[in-house]
Amino acid sequence: MNAVVARSTIALVQVLGLAVWFSATAVGPALRAEWHIGSTTAVWLTCSVQLGFVLGAVGAAVLTLADRVRPHRLLAIATTGASVCTLLCTVADGAAAAIPLRLLTGMFLAGVYPVGMKLMTSWSGPRRRARDLGTLVAALTLGSALPHLVLAGPPLPWRVVLAVAAGCGLLAAAVTLLVVRPGPAAAPAPPPDPRYAARMLREPGPRLVVLGYLGHMWELYALWTWLGAYLGAGGLGGRSEVLVFLTMGLGGALGCMAGGRAADRWGRAPTIAAALVVSGLCCVLSPFAVSVPPVVTGLFCLVWTTAAVADSPVLTTATIEVADPRYTGTALTVQTALGFLLTVASIQLVPVVAGVTGWASALAVLAVGPIVGTLAVVRLGRAVDRLGPPAEPVEAVDDAVGGAGGVGSGATSARHAAGRAGPAPAVVDEPVVSTAGVVTGVDPDGTGEPRRPAGGADSRRPTRDGDVLDAVTAPRGLVVAPVGAAPPRSPEELDTVELYRLRRGGAPADSGFAGDTARALQGRGRSGGEVGAGRRRPEGG
Repeated sequence: MNAVVARSTIALVQVLGLAVWFSATAVGPALRAEWHIGSTTAVWLTCSVQLGFVLGAVGAAVLTLADRVRPHRLLAIATTGASVCTLLCTVADGAAAAIPLRLLTGMFLAGVYPVGMKLMTSWSGPRRRARDLGTLVAALTLGSALPHLVLAGPPLPWRVVLAVAAGCGLLAAAVTLLVVRPGPAAAPAPPPDPRYAARMLREPGPRLVVLGYLGHMWELYALWTWLGAYLGAGGLGGRSEVLVFLTMGLGGALGCMAGGRAADRWGRAPTIAAALVVSGLCCVLSPFAVSVPPVVTGLFCLVWTTAAVADSPVLTTATIEVADPRYTGTALTVQTALGFLLTVASIQLVPVVAGVTGWASALAVLAVGPIVGTLAVVRLGRAVDRLGPPAEPVEAVDDAVGGAGGVGSGATSARHAAGRAGPAPAVVDEPVVSTAGVVTGVDPDGTGEPRRPAGGADSRRPTRDGDVLDAVTAPRGLVVAPVGAAPPRSPEELDTVELYRLRRGGAPADSGFAGDTARALQGRGRSGGEVGAGRRRPEGG
């Protein structure tokens, strides 16, 4: 499959599959009127989804489902489950039945968004990872805003709105099963290691990134939940649904893509900090923006929602770059679980503040999140900025490999040349009989198509990452690593080096955001000595 088509399809699935997220929130006024419930109960129609997401994410992290189950199958099951729960809400006769269904919806959504990130990164290299994740989060914002677009048209019963959102999710499941597949950069399924969910938070790099993410999440979902009520305080009336979709959906999508591109060009930490500062200022200024002409209010909300979500894909990218690559799905799930748990508190706090100060001033309390997140990211950025000029990237070293194994020629991996422990994998240049090894690079030509073994016990299907070859004739270009060795990576992936190696006593490599972060937090420069006073150019990821 073509990489561009694959990434576009994954983004489409996210738009459709996440339409159920804010479906009950969008029809909240109608539900309150028909079910005769107060605002406190109505809030739980949203908070139950957030809490369900946390429960599902924690369960997936403990079982490492995102790494052990074929991701497109997990995504299809999750979108189907969320859609069915939303359909069942249309026959619910009150909040007592709807809230548990919304809880289950959130649990299934924990298999949609994090798994979508894993699939997107499997089709994306480090040099464009932030912009591709920006596209994915843009899809999330559009999908979350879809119910508001439905309500912006002719008046519809709330059950129809929920049914439309559920139909979008079922369509997403069908597209996933028929089209979506993991990309050539997909990591092999790891051995079970539920303790990694806790281990990653003991590492300084991931911990600072997660703290920045928590500040981002404190603001974002409360803003999305209560933006309509805030605009209603300004007397926009029926126009608020249109404005919510334009600012939250389209504006947020543009912000995500712009944030991803900015991070690839100017660096992770500066982009995250800039977005947090702008959105924090908007929180502080929000009490004054609601009383100005509607056009000015709309532009203000467009800037606000754009900045509030622009750092989301960058934070995700930073997590991928500092986490153990074997458990990327688990790392992302843990981070999102903590973030969504925090949103339960911020979503419930805003209406309490509104009861005291009024809706015009209620969203100002969200500024706490960007302030805390900025402090964490600035600390990370300053530490990296104190490093000297970057060294030249390590290049792959051609190396003749001979001996009894019969390998004519090959190359050691660049990561091995950088000091990676363990035997070097061989890049097979001619068809040979290999010793037992693990297939780790099935797309050496960058075509997106796996190689087929020239012969052996399993020559009837394409070779896949993680396959074990034992005395099998390997095709030209196939990368085979000895069993027990960590999989090698392409030279461009050396731009990111995992922080988790620090706890094993390994030294960070000489390039990349994560390697710079590791050295900065250890107080070491690129050569292993003390960090100098020079400044480095912005990292490109």
